[in-house]
Amino acid sequence: MSVQLTSNEITALKTCLNYDSLEGQLSDNYSNGGHEEFKKALGWNNKQVSALIGSLESKGMGYGDDNDGNGHIFWLSEEGVRAIFAVIDAQDDVEAQNESCGSADYEARFY
Repeated sequence: MSVQLTSNEITALKTCLNYDSLEGQLSDNYSNGGHEEFKKALGWNNKQVSALIGSLESKGMGYGDDNDGNGHIFWLSEEGVRAIFAVIDAQDDVEAQNESCGSADYEARFY
């Protein structure tokens, strides 16, 4: 399955991570972020963040939960965890190539 993630979606998904490795993240059932974290990371308002969460849900990256009493929480699915780590790995690969080539071009795409 191929999923296109925007740079804003990637930023939001990264705020949900607690570990630096896929294995560590998957071993912990606590991969989430909230409206406040997303707003701060993106400089957005609640309506924009709600739309972003809707987009992430439609892509199978996780689900929103507003029953926590503290606002809205977005929980990553296993697919979402795998997707964001694939993007991080791809970004690391591009950065390593750019350092050896002297280029700074990058396109955020996940397959």
